Amino acid sequence: MPANEKNMSPALYDSFIADYYDESPIVRQRTQDVTFYRDAAREFGDPVLELGCGTGRITMALAQTGKRVTGLDLSERMLERAARKRAALNKEERERVHLVQADMTQFDLGDKFQLIIIPFRPFQHLLEVRDQVACVERVRKHLRPGGRLILDVFQTDAERMHDPVHMRESPLIEYTTSDGRQVRISERVAAFHRAEQRNDVETIYTIEHPSGKKERLVFAWPLRYFFRYEIEHLLARCGFRVSAEYGDFDRSPVRDNSPEMIFVAEPGW
Repeated sequence: MPANEKNMSPALYDSFIADYYDESPIVRQRTQDVTFYRDAAREFGDPVLELGCGTGRITMALAQTGKRVTGLDLSERMLERAARKRAALNKEERERVHLVQADMTQFDLGDKFQLIIIPFRPFQHLLEVRDQVACVERVRKHLRPGGRLILDVFQTDAERMHDPVHMRESPLIEYTTSDGRQVRISERVAAFHRAEQRNDVETIYTIEHPSGKKERLVFAWPLRYFFRYEIEHLLARCGFRVSAEYGDFDRSPVRDNSPEMIFVAEPGW
């Protein structure tokens, strides 16, 4: 039985998006963070817990470097794909991977970890402060003494908080899937909610199947944006001390034009 099964609500990614996630160049071309988290696991040790592991892009990479890793996600469909990836690993690598379906704000795994990571935006699906605090508090309870939390979010572009130009549908990428579907991805902001620090985003998939059938699928999702010192205060509120901050996965400092905000934190002051 999945952890916290009785408390789980339907997962955002239990939709068509799970069928297109891994083949999207937007995901496939994202490799810098994999290298960063491999290096972090070498530096801080294992076992590792990845929250919001999705289809296991980073989870499996860590297992392949010899690390014991638990991948946790709310979405059954994303975890099904992660399980297929685990099955394709060799025996030793498979034995290092444990997959859990659970809510990242409520989980209780009965184990402690040397490193807990939250890569590639799942924290930004937590819209309310109470949920953000609940997640970080769960992390603290699951960390070993001397363990680390690494959280990455994008650095907010002020223009994307208000400029109606972003409400127009704009193309992102086109590609062909392994089974011959022609996919065009575009995106738009459907609504700005500045008082709540979130946007309603639509990712639009225009698909032409080998049979000639055409369809337009819309993945609508709310995205919470954060500011640097807001995250620092959130971590401090939950008993963490930030030991390092980076503006990208090359470990460069946070600057005005940095695309990321990556926080390395440890419990205590």
